[in-house]
Amino acid sequence: MNLKETLERKELNRVKIALASMGVEEVVALLQDLEPKERAVAFRLLDKEKALRVFEALDRYEQTELVRALDDPEILNLLAEMDPEEQAWLLGELPAKVVKRILQELPQEARERVSYVLGFPEGSAGRLMDPAYLALPEETRAEEALERVRASELDPEDLEVVFVLGPGRAYRGYVPLSRLVKAPPGRPLGELAEGGEVFVSAYAGEEEAARLFLDRGLNLLPVVDREGRLLGVIHAGRVFALLQEQEARRVVRYGGTVGLPPKGEDIDLVHDPLGRIFLGRFVWLALLVVFGMFASTFVAAQEEILEAAIILAAFIAPIIDMGGNTGSQAATLAIRALALGQVRPRLRDFLLLLRRDIPVALALGVAVALLKVVLSLFVKDVFGEVLLVVGLAMLSVTVLGSLLGLSLPFLAKRLGRDPATLSAPVITSVMDLLGVMVYFGLAWVFLRHLLEG
Repeated sequence: MNLKETLERKELNRVKIALASMGVEEVVALLQDLEPKERAVAFRLLDKEKALRVFEALDRYEQTELVRALDDPEILNLLAEMDPEEQAWLLGELPAKVVKRILQELPQEARERVSYVLGFPEGSAGRLMDPAYLALPEETRAEEALERVRASELDPEDLEVVFVLGPGRAYRGYVPLSRLVKAPPGRPLGELAEGGEVFVSAYAGEEEAARLFLDRGLNLLPVVDREGRLLGVIHAGRVFALLQEQEARRVVRYGGTVGLPPKGEDIDLVHDPLGRIFLGRFVWLALLVVFGMFASTFVAAQEEILEAAIILAAFIAPIIDMGGNTGSQAATLAIRALALGQVRPRLRDFLLLLRRDIPVALALGVAVALLKVVLSLFVKDVFGEVLLVVGLAMLSVTVLGSLLGLSLPFLAKRLGRDPATLSAPVITSVMDLLGVMVYFGLAWVFLRHLLEG
């Protein structure tokens, strides 16, 4: 069988079977006869162990050529044309040594494209990893490790720890440089290693990597494959930049905009076309109009009570605004507590915050109600029962807004959604409707005698 022609016909199943029956030297000879793109596809069809032996049998120039071929955009086009089963073959894990070599050869901007070829999902820790680290076998003595540190061309911040490897590049932990300096010269790294349980899978989400950084206070986080072999590291600066980007997105969503097609990107006020900015903001505003129609319809239905006490209309806006503002305050504080890891999205933590929020919400409600009543005394024709309705309504919507704003972020987390998607416009809209219902409900209770008169 002519493998070159079989590759050109994209009969990858036959090529995979043929390569499995060939020895390492035969595969190397075959790769040397292929064009770079064909070489990359054939190499990806090798099983993991043979791929490692083949890669090590190539000279440095051939390794570099293979790495560059793996980043060729035409390879990505080929992937898009394949059946899902064939894609699964091509997107399997590469041997750890090959992964490191690929990342070393490519510039930063090209790494994400290679990550796609390697099969690391979008938004995974594998997309963040970097090859700038020092890893040594566990039998390496402390004095030898220090010599390797001194000889390394890595930046000092990349040498704060030395990662320790077992057989087959299995991750065993790390040795801080400060501990390595004080260790007995003949002590093996395997006896000095710590943190063997601290790592992240290349296929885990970015959020898990960020959580480990925040929980452990790390500068470098090891990334492993599914068999626990070290692939690379994630630098703290990369994660903090990611957290800043995520926080910026939350702020944008919380302010009342939505991501738009093709990929749901957030609105960029500086660079996006005006039409895109308009659409991103219009979606939320259109929803507000719908909620507003419900609220205005309810208000219109209160014509009878409004005719009897027209002064009630003067207090509708400040009362419903207070509910939305209080809800937004509480939601912001709850989202911040969740983002900083001060609380988790579980019932126990929610009840803890609820116990703390209820007295604060009641105190706020009483304070703003008294303030509103005192200010209302300066308005003509405001009598005692109207002031009572206004005060109780202000107290009620303040408490309801605070409790709603506290609860929604926890509910969003439990549903696996970003709490910022429950943005300020949503809270405001809900509280607008609740506010008018509470206000006129109290009016009917305390001012019903005006209708009977």
